[in-house]
Amino acid sequence: MNTDAAPVVVTGANRNIGAHIANRLIDDGFSVIAVYRSETDDIAGLIERGAHVVQGEFADTASTRAIAARIRALAPRLRALIHNASAFAPTDDDIEAASDQFQAFFEVHMRAPYLLNTELADCLAGSREAPGDIIQITDIQADNPKPVYDVYCATKAGLQNLGLSFAKRLAPTIKVNMIQPGPISFQHWVDEAGREQTLAATPLQKTGTPETIYTALRSCMDNPFQTGAVIAVDGGLRLGN
Repeated sequence: MNTDAAPVVVTGANRNIGAHIANRLIDDGFSVIAVYRSETDDIAGLIERGAHVVQGEFADTASTRAIAARIRALAPRLRALIHNASAFAPTDDDIEAASDQFQAFFEVHMRAPYLLNTELADCLAGSREAPGDIIQITDIQADNPKPVYDVYCATKAGLQNLGLSFAKRLAPTIKVNMIQPGPISFQHWVDEAGREQTLAATPLQKTGTPETIYTALRSCMDNPFQTGAVIAVDGGLRLGN
């Protein structure tokens, strides 16, 4: 790896928004380290395009610290760390299953970002004039949770709160900003009526795209005087909830 061009780390880069972000960063001339759990065609494509990859699972402290160590071994200097990895599902009606969900969501949305930020902060640190970046992708439901997704919403809210703390802790050499996606795509369990209801409540009356998230992400990276911001990319849905 050419360490003169400090790479951007993207977690959850094996599909959807994460894969799009990683590919668009490569389009824009950045080196990329793609962190992923399962093999996909998107990961194969990123490897073909020159991305370095780190496979692993955010299952506990040891596994996440091992991922951090592998990132550090690949690149002693980093341009940015993008926390995109996510777990999403309605909360299970069974209390034991819901408890297991809570633990899994906590690991991905909260403990892993906390550990990676802490372990890699010295790799990310830039200068007052050109700080490094941490960008955490949360959710508009972090501010206005839906009870059916309470476990998911709570851990995304925790991620957002951690971001605010890290923005204070890591300044002035690292900026930390949050992006709150709204409806980008619909999960398979959302029926047509649910989709229509969401679109009707969205002032722009359409879903976003992975590119709309990338546009917000690049604006965070390109702005040297923005940290601790929470940026909604939701078509205005939060206004009508």
